Amino acid sequence: MSTNNTIREGLVRLDQAVQSLASAEVELPEAGRNSISGNAIHGGKITLFRSTGITDNASKLVLLVDNDGITVDAVDTDTLVGDVNATGNLTVDGTLTADKVVTKQFLSDQKFTSNIEFVSESGSIDLVGLNWRKEGEKSKIFVWQDRTESFYSSDSINIHRDASIKIDNIDVLSADRLGPTIVKSELQTVGVLKNLHTTGDFNFDEGWVTWDSGLMRLSIGNELPNGQLSVSSNEAEFVIDPMFDTVKVGTYTTSDMEIVTDDTVRINISKTGKIVVNENIGVNTNPSSDADITTNGPIRIQNKKIAYDASIPTTGSHMKGDITYNTNPSVGNFVGWVCIESGNPGTWKPFGKIEEM
Repeated sequence: MSTNNTIREGLVRLDQAVQSLASAEVELPEAGRNSISGNAIHGGKITLFRSTGITDNASKLVLLVDNDGITVDAVDTDTLVGDVNATGNLTVDGTLTADKVVTKQFLSDQKFTSNIEFVSESGSIDLVGLNWRKEGEKSKIFVWQDRTESFYSSDSINIHRDASIKIDNIDVLSADRLGPTIVKSELQTVGVLKNLHTTGDFNFDEGWVTWDSGLMRLSIGNELPNGQLSVSSNEAEFVIDPMFDTVKVGTYTTSDMEIVTDDTVRINISKTGKIVVNENIGVNTNPSSDADITTNGPIRIQNKKIAYDASIPTTGSHMKGDITYNTNPSVGNFVGWVCIESGNPGTWKPFGKIEEM
């Protein structure tokens, strides 16, 4: 009984002491009010924590600090200071603005809306440009080449059939034509040419056909033609050469000339000037098959004219020895008349009286 009373009295005194301490005003040093020692906090949860640089409004765990670093779901900041190394994937939902991007691989399915500039830190842009690579295949490149001072493409460049290649905004090559400014070419094989216009010399088949614009001469088979048109074989040359008021046609070399039809020689002119006619001749008329020479007018032999008429000539100038044959001979009449004195019409006498049998 006395033990219980003793315990009860002790508890009453403890309660009075706690209440006295709770109501008592304790003055602490100024430094003690603005500082927390690590010895004063260990474990537990602090909510609505605030300091000069930190405000904690979180209602759930968003920041984890451990020996591996800081883990946080989202970071909202205006500036990242210093070097930043991202070891995983980096996704940017907005616009990424950078003074310089250095990358080993660039993949994109978007359009470029501004210029792409290639700058070499080494001072050389040789072989700098675009490179398309597919696993297991040869790379396809379009780069600048210092050696040729031009762009180099490893593959053909294919443009639309309605497009063209321009120089100084002038079409120089399209699907079906060369531009008007193309004046020099080394073409070696062409298709069918239409409306071909040339100026100056030209050369076909390594000199077989040539045009010398200086001499105004066209030659076939001869590098040194002797006429305005020259056709030559190994030893013979045929020329057509218009002179001031005449035209020269024939062989320039000492060669016979044959005039043929149906691949048959009709007239042969020897190299010495002899003419052989292999067919009948018609002068101002069709040749007759029963006469070598057929003519509708007089003929002259050794400067003597032979003509046919129904009477003695009464007009025209005639020379002594000219003969006019009677076109209407009859018995008792004469074969013709002969001029015995030159004049106009001259003096004529009959000859060859036709006797009755």
